[in-house]
Parts: sequence; C-alpha cells; structure tokens
Amino acid sequence: MVEDTCDLTVAARTAARKARDRGPAPVYSVTMSEKRFAYPIVLDLAGRSAVVVGGGQVALRKAQALAEAGARVTAVAPDFLPDVAADGRIACVREPYDAAHLDGAAIAIAATDDEGVNRRVADDARAAGVLVNVVDVPPLCDFIVPAQVRRGDLLVAITTGGAAPSLSRRLRQRLEREFGPEWADYLSALRDARGRVMAGGLEPDVRRRIFERLTEPDLLDAARQGPDALRRAVDAAVEEVKNA
Repeated sequence: MVEDTCDLTVAARTAARKARDRGPAPVYSVTMSEKRFAYPIVLDLAGRSAVVVGGGQVALRKAQALAEAGARVTAVAPDFLPDVAADGRIACVREPYDAAHLDGAAIAIAATDDEGVNRRVADDARAAGVLVNVVDVPPLCDFIVPAQVRRGDLLVAITTGGAAPSLSRRLRQRLEREFGPEWADYLSALRDARGRVMAGGLEPDVRRRIFERLTEPDLLDAARQGPDALRRAVDAAVEEVKNA
C-alpha cells in the first residue's frame, strides 16, 4: 500500500460547507458499536491547528502527543494543572469552551470530566468538519487513538476496537520489549541509504534488490552494535548488491 497524506484544512472546509447544507448535526447514540473504527490512517499534523478541551492530566497527555506530532496545540479550559500551563508547546486559553475555539482546527480532542461539554465539542466539531475524539466515549468519536510503540520513524499501533483496552496495553508492553531503541537508529540509516540509492542513478531492479538486502537480519544486528557498525554494514550491503 502506498502511504499518502491529505490536506485536512481543505477537507475540513469542504465538510463544513456540506454540514451547513445538511442542517443540524445528527444526534449520535451512545450505544453505537465501536467496530466502526476499521480504517487505520496516519495523519500529517505538522503545522496544523489542534484543539484540546480540558486542563487536567488526560488533556495534558493528549496535548503533548499532538505537539510531538508537530501540531500547533491550543488547550481550552477555565483552569489548568501547572504542568499544562508550563509546557511551552501548548497555548492555554483560560475560558469556558465555545464552538468558536474550533475555528481553523484540523483536529479536536475533548478531555474533560463534564459529559455535557464533551458532547458539545463532538457536535460542534462534526458540524464544522473537524475530526474529533472524545476520550473514552467512542460513540462520540470520529477516530480513536491506538496504543503505540514508537522508535524513531517506526510506529507500531495496536487497537482492539475498544473491546479490551487492557489487552492493547499488554500488547504494547510486549512490543516495547521486542522493538528496542536500536530500531530508531536502524530506520534512520535506512532512510539515509534510500535517499543515496535513489539519487545514485541505479537501475530500478538494482535499487529494489538493495532495499531488500537492507532489511535482512544482519543489518539490525549491526544496529545493536552501535551507529558506526550500522553505517559500515549498510555501506557494505549496498556495495555487495551493486557489485553482484
């Protein structure tokens, strides 16, 4: 499958226009099945506006994750825990939530302990064409956030569709042991090698064989020995295929 990204801002504006044409947003039943979350995507949020409604620990975690993804994060709440306000990546708006806070947002997360506020965020976001997640209330969500293992460019996501969050957590812990920190260096080396190979004027078949060679187990073994060993192993593997 070819990875792709989309312009969420354009999509949001288009959806908002369609929402206005349709009239008021529908009421979503809280009994809606979580099995509808069946299409996994990875979003490019760099430079895009993300709004987190809430000022507690859950809101902090959500806001920090969005900031780490490169989003411009605004948190909205009458009050914030000190850790939220102290994070320079998060713009804190100290006032009650209003639909206007979602203007220009690509994504919104409701993380308050007020069910009424969370539902308003969901309804307002949906009417404006903004993707929304209400923490721990899948029927009000456009998307759910899976358990994750991240090692540099490697991202492994686990979801049970809400059926067993504790199982997702156990699987994440297992994968964290399997995918150690060396995977970050390995993926970084593969990215660098790919750029050099693509710019090297080689035939497509040679490039394909090089890329396959670079995914063989000995390269990961080299990554476990450190950056210098990995660099030598990558260079040797590329030359091995070129001279075959």
